[in-house]
Amino acid sequence: MAADLPGGQALTRRTLTDTTVATIAEILAVDPSTISTTAPFADLGLGSAQLARLTARLEDISGLEVPVTAVYDHPDIEQLVDSLMR
Repeated sequence: MAADLPGGQALTRRTLTDTTVATIAEILAVDPSTISTTAPFADLGLGSAQLARLTARLEDISGLEVPVTAVYDHPDIEQLVDSLMR
């Protein structure tokens, strides 16, 4: 597991959650405060192309391996982050 995010932030559940929220908000061009961490990705408006972008961006940012299947096996932010932090 990667130890730090860009800017030297430690990779914690909170920082990974915040990074995921910010990434989804950027992909959807919405304010991060509108993103629920418990809403299914489909309910947030993410289709398969956006989910592929999300996993690629999370890999680039965190250094973790994030297979595209992870967003289907763990269909919301909290579940995804929990699985990545194991």
